[in-house]
Amino acid sequence: MAELLDLDAALGATVLTDALDAAAAVLGTEPRSIVDLGAGTGTGTLALAGRFPEAHVHSLDATASMLDHLTASAQTAGVGDRVTTHLTDLDGDWTAVLPEQVDLAWAALSLHHVSDPARVLRQAYGALRPGGVLVVTEMSGARFEPSDLGSGRDGLGDRVTAALAGHGYPVTAEWTTALGEACFAPVERHEMSFDASATTAEGARYLAIQLSRNRDRIADDLSADDLAALDAVILALGAGTSEVRTVSGRNVWVAVRPLDTMTHEGADR
Repeated sequence: MAELLDLDAALGATVLTDALDAAAAVLGTEPRSIVDLGAGTGTGTLALAGRFPEAHVHSLDATASMLDHLTASAQTAGVGDRVTTHLTDLDGDWTAVLPEQVDLAWAALSLHHVSDPARVLRQAYGALRPGGVLVVTEMSGARFEPSDLGSGRDGLGDRVTAALAGHGYPVTAEWTTALGEACFAPVERHEMSFDASATTAEGARYLAIQLSRNRDRIADDLSADDLAALDAVILALGAGTSEVRTVSGRNVWVAVRPLDTMTHEGADR
């Protein structure tokens, strides 16, 4: 999983850069205190520390091994002195580990994992200073090309996508209304995407891991011939002989805690 997350980050670097730029434009000033909600292997943390060199980043995650990976990566990247990790669950009182107020909160592909997203949004609102910004990213779907995944079985990619959708993958979510209900204003929503192509080593590895992880999940949804073809596709990806690509969509919300609202009734802090 850690390798898949790192590859997703490397291939989706343009989306990450655009999201950072959107956050910086709304903030207007350099942030000094940032929280990465559900930091995972640290892709967001490292990007935030690199983009905002005056900031200290508090990286929160509920998995110790992810935070260990993040700490090592931060040291290697030369930003270890500006990153503090916190082993904490976003379903708990995570705001207790933060400074008095933060300038920027970052929740990349993490909000859909919590049991009560509305509560986490209220907590984020309370943790931010007036004028502070929350950035939320989620997947918005994916498609494979060519339609046969290079297998010769027409429509195989569409059937794989449909089978995964039946199991709830990729996880998508729409947060515009929820952000408004948490009193964020304004709320911007940006549609972005990135390509992963098997013609590159990173792209081939990303697609191979992705399809291999999902193969057993959808095995009962595919015919025997489709499943055999999918196995051949995975082998071709591993051998470097595939030209499959996927287009992965992302939605990015940039939400502001209003300057003229010092407190938020009901915010969890």
